[in-house]
Amino acid sequence: MKLRRLLLLTVATLAMAQAPAYAAGLADLKPVTDEDLQNVAPGNWLAYGRDVRNFGFSPLTDITPDNVGTLQSVWARGIESGQTQTAPLVYDGIMFLASPNETVEAIDAVTGTLLWQYRHRVEIEPELLNSITRDRKRGIAIYGENIYFSTWDNHLIALNMRDGQVAFDIDRGQGDEGISNSSGPIVANGIIVLGSSCQYSGFGCYATGHDAKTGEELWRNYFIPKPGEEGDETWGGSAYESRWMTGAWGQFTYNPELDLVFYGSSSTGPASEVQRGTVGGTQYGTNTRFAVKPSTGEIVWRHQTLPRDNWDQECTFEMIVDTVNVNPSATMEDLQSINPDAAKGERRVLTGVPCKTGTVWQFDAATGEFIYARDTAHQNLIESIDDKGIVTVNEEVVHKEGDAPILHCPTFLGGRDQPRTAYNPETKVMFVPLTNACMTMTPRPDAPIPANSYNQTSVYSLPDGMTNAGRIDAVNVETGETVWRYEQTAVNYASLLATASDLLFSGGADRYLKAINQKTGELVWQTRLAAGAMGVPISYEVDGKQYIAIVSGNPAYGGTLMTRLVPESADLSSLGAAIQVFALPN
Repeated sequence: MKLRRLLLLTVATLAMAQAPAYAAGLADLKPVTDEDLQNVAPGNWLAYGRDVRNFGFSPLTDITPDNVGTLQSVWARGIESGQTQTAPLVYDGIMFLASPNETVEAIDAVTGTLLWQYRHRVEIEPELLNSITRDRKRGIAIYGENIYFSTWDNHLIALNMRDGQVAFDIDRGQGDEGISNSSGPIVANGIIVLGSSCQYSGFGCYATGHDAKTGEELWRNYFIPKPGEEGDETWGGSAYESRWMTGAWGQFTYNPELDLVFYGSSSTGPASEVQRGTVGGTQYGTNTRFAVKPSTGEIVWRHQTLPRDNWDQECTFEMIVDTVNVNPSATMEDLQSINPDAAKGERRVLTGVPCKTGTVWQFDAATGEFIYARDTAHQNLIESIDDKGIVTVNEEVVHKEGDAPILHCPTFLGGRDQPRTAYNPETKVMFVPLTNACMTMTPRPDAPIPANSYNQTSVYSLPDGMTNAGRIDAVNVETGETVWRYEQTAVNYASLLATASDLLFSGGADRYLKAINQKTGELVWQTRLAAGAMGVPISYEVDGKQYIAIVSGNPAYGGTLMTRLVPESADLSSLGAAIQVFALPN
């Protein structure tokens, strides 16, 4: 039996010395309703992307391109060290924050005072100790009287938002075999929906739906087909036991008008289809966008955005739903395909960049009808996309027998990766964080096992002719056309926040928190933090004052890209993990 180790983490809430039943501000919090989540009050930030639609957009306007240069730090608070990619929630002046080492805190959003803290205890194998317990926790959810979060040993936990006491703790199973969750749950009309990651597991993962009051599991959708199930024939004859990793660890989106949750599945391992025994197989269930009824788990439609993945392009990232005037331009930059049969004009569409390839996709949100696709970052993985949205991969970069190296673009880290997009529903412009990067990948000759994940070695490089690694593209979702492009030498690899005052906030692996003019793409302000600005920037308001908040800490994969692509810009630090809050002077 393998040695097991208990982390020295407390399961109980941190007791505040001689505190009343609820700390100041917490007693006045009213239960959060579906209406609250779907039409968030301007000063609140109640979900990963502010509301369940996941736009990453704030309607607040006090901070503008004209005065952003006067922003100053108003408070900061140290948090657990680790990969800090989290999005704080703010509800009526109280901030709820998740951080590494399975920690959740309630903080006064004006003063930074700690109100309560919860730590979850994890029992894991020693070899997974670092990768799991100190890893990222991107999002939490709020609903009713609870804060919901998922753990790296695959639990769904509800905490009372007023005191941090456990309301329920549901074990979804196999956490000791590597199933985990980094991106957290979403609330869809009273149902808690969340995915899972099987990055280090010898099997595939799933999405589940749970009753918000009890945590009872209502449905479970697996991604990898079993023998005899639909799509089994697309796995190249590989044994079911060797079908690994596919899960859904990106952010989910809910559209209340359609009552649909949208999420995407990831790829599989090892990277080489020869090693995994799936030569030529499109691998049904991988890299697929799903539209699902939250109450039952019924899959209303699905579309595979990258078959036969040999390059870990994981099509699991958020896509958003909005009603727009669909009019794709035949002259848009890097056009892949337009469906000539798709109706133009006002339509409710699902748009986003679901994969690391950086390809923008648009579908009819209700039916899944393909509308258009275009590239952003340089890529050589997709040979073509036909007018129905069917992808053909580039055979020249598919692994063959042997261990010959292959140059492919983008890398395992994008193109685009987990840092979130932002969308302005007033201008219909989506802002996409990107990295200009390629890699030369060589399969390892040893036998692949789940702990080796992709079983390869790699050398990173900038695409030919490029000198800048960091990049943000602004794309009009109605036409697909590029509005502007911002580039910098240093890797950005950071989530975005759009505001109604035409500002776009971004962190960066280079430790800068910056503001860009949404109309022009011009950098109008930046300040340097102690550590990588890798969290999700948010904006909130308390007593008429607007704040900008971001978590800083370990640059993680942003640092990996920086040191491999532009080492001369790699002024990195993982020390000083903290929540940083800014505001205009009084």
